[in-house]
Amino acid sequence: MKLHLGCGTKYFDGYVNIDYPPSEHTVQKDLVADQFCNILELDHAPGTIDEVRLHHVFEHFARPVTCALLCNWYMWLKPGGILHIEVPDFEKTAKVALGMFTKPKQRFVALRHIFGSHEAHWAVHYEGYSNKLMTELLSNFGFKIKEYKKNEHNGTYNMEVIAVKENNNLTWNDLIRISETWLKNYMVDEAESEKTMHAAWMEEYHKIINKK
Repeated sequence: MKLHLGCGTKYFDGYVNIDYPPSEHTVQKDLVADQFCNILELDHAPGTIDEVRLHHVFEHFARPVTCALLCNWYMWLKPGGILHIEVPDFEKTAKVALGMFTKPKQRFVALRHIFGSHEAHWAVHYEGYSNKLMTELLSNFGFKIKEYKKNEHNGTYNMEVIAVKENNNLTWNDLIRISETWLKNYMVDEAESEKTMHAAWMEEYHKIINKK
C-alpha cells in the first residue's frame, strides 16, 4: 500500500489518495481523494506501508507534530519503504525575499511561500526546510536520503526529498527519545520557562503518535 497524503486535486494512480474533507477547504473545490479524513488521525499496522508521499503538506505541521508523524510513518513503513516529501525551499525563497534587487511582487510571493497562504486555518507554514535541515531531521528518525530534486513554479522555489527507511531497528522508546532530543534543539537555554515549553511540545507530540 502506498499513501498520498494531502492530495488536493492531484490524483496519483497506485496510491491511496487522502485529504481533508471538502468542508475544510476554502479554495480547492475539485478534490480527488479516495478517502477524506484528518491525516493526523490515520493509523496503520507496523510494517504494512510501502510509501508515504506528500507534496506541500509537511510544512503545515508544527514541530512536535512533524516529529510524531515521522515516528508514525517510520513504524508503518516496511523495511526499505519510501518517504517522499516536497516542501518550499526556504533558503532559495529567503534569498529572493531579502534580495536587494527583488521586485515588490516577487518579495510578496516569496513571503507567502515562506509563511503560508492564510486562506484556511491550516494554510500556515511552521518550518523553513533546507537540504541540510531535512537531512538532519530524517536521518535522526531512521531514514537515509536517496535523492533531492529542486523545482520552480511561478516564482516559488521547492525541494523534493526521497528517503528510504534504512534503520529498521528503532523501537517506540527510541523514537520518543529521538523526538525529545530533536525538539530540545529549539530551546533557547535551560531556563524553567524553556523546559516548560519543551514539556508542552512533548504533550502535543504524544497526542499524535500511534503507539499501541
